[in-house]
Amino acid sequence: MKKVLSLVLILVLVMASVAYGAGFALYEWSARGNALGGTLVGRADDPSAVAYNPAGITQLKGTHALAGMTAIAPDVSVEIDGQGKTSTKNNWYFPLHAYVVTQLNDRYWLGIGEYTRFGLGTDFPSNWPGRFNAYFAEIKSYSIAPCLAMKLTDKLSLAFGLEGMYFDFTKKKKTDLTPIPSEMDTKIHGDSFGYGFNVSLHYVPFDWLKIGFVYRSQIEQSLKGRATFEKPAVTPATYFNDTGVSGDITLPDSYTLGIVVYPNKKLSFEADVVYTRWSSYDKLVITYDDDLMPPNNITQTVSKKDWKDVWRFQLGLEYQVDPHWTARVSYIYDQTPIPDEHIDYMLPANNRHLFGVGAGYKMGQWQLDFSYNYLIYENRDVDRNSDGVLPGSITDGRAHLIGISLGYSF
Repeated sequence: MKKVLSLVLILVLVMASVAYGAGFALYEWSARGNALGGTLVGRADDPSAVAYNPAGITQLKGTHALAGMTAIAPDVSVEIDGQGKTSTKNNWYFPLHAYVVTQLNDRYWLGIGEYTRFGLGTDFPSNWPGRFNAYFAEIKSYSIAPCLAMKLTDKLSLAFGLEGMYFDFTKKKKTDLTPIPSEMDTKIHGDSFGYGFNVSLHYVPFDWLKIGFVYRSQIEQSLKGRATFEKPAVTPATYFNDTGVSGDITLPDSYTLGIVVYPNKKLSFEADVVYTRWSSYDKLVITYDDDLMPPNNITQTVSKKDWKDVWRFQLGLEYQVDPHWTARVSYIYDQTPIPDEHIDYMLPANNRHLFGVGAGYKMGQWQLDFSYNYLIYENRDVDRNSDGVLPGSITDGRAHLIGISLGYSF
């Protein structure tokens, strides 16, 4: 029990970094899950089920722990008509994950996890042509998610989980001060803590078939922070003074269904669908505590988003080579929720394809998993809009993802 409590304490203290996802959702919750393209909804047979499908933890006997990270290196270019192509800076991001699951008795299981569900990182040179929309954007989040799972019958399990999520947002852009022949650096930063829940099912009608379902609720985030301005000396003293800011965002709810088939004891194939209701992100409203240009009463900015609800399709195959080694391969197609008319440079993206491979090594009570995923964004054309986005195209979107997880069974 002391070991379990120590692991839970470490879990709570771990903070995840920013990541890069469709919309700004993130699904890299374990190395095995990465290699299988997230298809642990039907399988749900290791501690990361706390993230993928909590109802599946009823398959685990005793106490289990798992922890690791995914290293993500994204890259994308924006070509603006008549002004050339600009690429993002080569940065690495490291979202972490950690889980503990314990069996309370023959009917109830308890789990807790820390992982990242939302994040993005976009970093252009501060003097690039699209700087008046954004040259830097970052979302960092981490979730602490306890869950209780119960066996309703020998074949059907149900779980209910809570989620406490820390959410941190930063945006930097340049502001054109025309008619003053100058520009100003603007930074907005805010953070918040929100709450949600999840309900999940795991059903095993036959030895060769498992079905999983997960619903995750919306999470309301009410961010508060600071707006800072590096204004040139010619700017009137009463204009653009640092001030407090606030804003609300509703993170989407989602539905996930996974079905896994076991043709034999060594081979499994799972197909999942995820439906995410990104239409909750209809606008980005930032409210300033003070008038930015008194007495003009400029205390709010509004950016239309009108994101749309989208589907994600996941396929994953796993084969046990021998008692120690397991091989994995996957494919994902992920629709973008961003409409053409409201795309911006905070997230210059499109539909994406992910190809994954990986391996697991088991020795006694230890499990070590590795994964590699290659992500490709489809190119897309961009039209001018009122938020400082210029006509051109988004090209060469890609990312490398390398995952590692270490597990132990008590």
